[in-house]
Amino acid sequence: MKTIKYVGSVIKTQDYKTKDKELLMLNLIKANGGNGYYRKGNFSTELVWDKKSYMFPSDNDVKSYTRGMFLFGMVRKDAKAFIKSGKTIKVPNKYPTNEYNDNFDKFGFKMGGTDLNHAYWRIAFNLGIISKTTYQKGLDDDFKVVRLSALSTMGKGKDYFVIKEGKLTNEVVKIGYDEDMDNLYKAIRYTCFKYMQILKKMLGDDFICYRTDCIYYVDVPENRKMVREYLKEQNMSMKQLYAIKKTPHE
Repeated sequence: MKTIKYVGSVIKTQDYKTKDKELLMLNLIKANGGNGYYRKGNFSTELVWDKKSYMFPSDNDVKSYTRGMFLFGMVRKDAKAFIKSGKTIKVPNKYPTNEYNDNFDKFGFKMGGTDLNHAYWRIAFNLGIISKTTYQKGLDDDFKVVRLSALSTMGKGKDYFVIKEGKLTNEVVKIGYDEDMDNLYKAIRYTCFKYMQILKKMLGDDFICYRTDCIYYVDVPENRKMVREYLKEQNMSMKQLYAIKKTPHE
């Protein structure tokens, strides 16, 4: 894989377009025989052409996305300050993003769930990676996608497919990778999964599954209390999901 640095000569300006404009832009660069870069991310796709980056948010809500773009700069500034201060965070073991209890065989029970509110954002704050000001500014519900993107891209770098003379190639370049910053994001994600793993063990046979930042279990008062008390000890914010009755026929 060819690697290049993220420098001003690669991207000078950035613009945001609705998702339906993506194919139009790709056809335009093809018709002009242009050179550039193209990538698909979890929250947006991006086309770099003539030193300008065109972002196409996946949810097509350009207004909400662009309103929260200031979070990218704030997160990077906070993370760099954290690293410069000499503070370190031990990256937890890598656990599965989702896990299910394959041996679960109970019937006629109520399934409950506890969902963490803005889990990665809260963990980043708890670990000291982002400041209180950044944390509070990112809590707007409209910024959900932006704050996740700001954390996930702060050091990971981006892999782009190279466009040569209007044609998309299989050649890949990486722009903006920073190992220290990437480790901070890993610490955030893996801390979340570590919490899920600990709760899984605490729940024992009553554990049903967890999906990223939401855990499901047999809904009895003891389990609710145990899960909530543990997460409160971790200074996490959460909400309780409504119980769902499960029968042998479901």
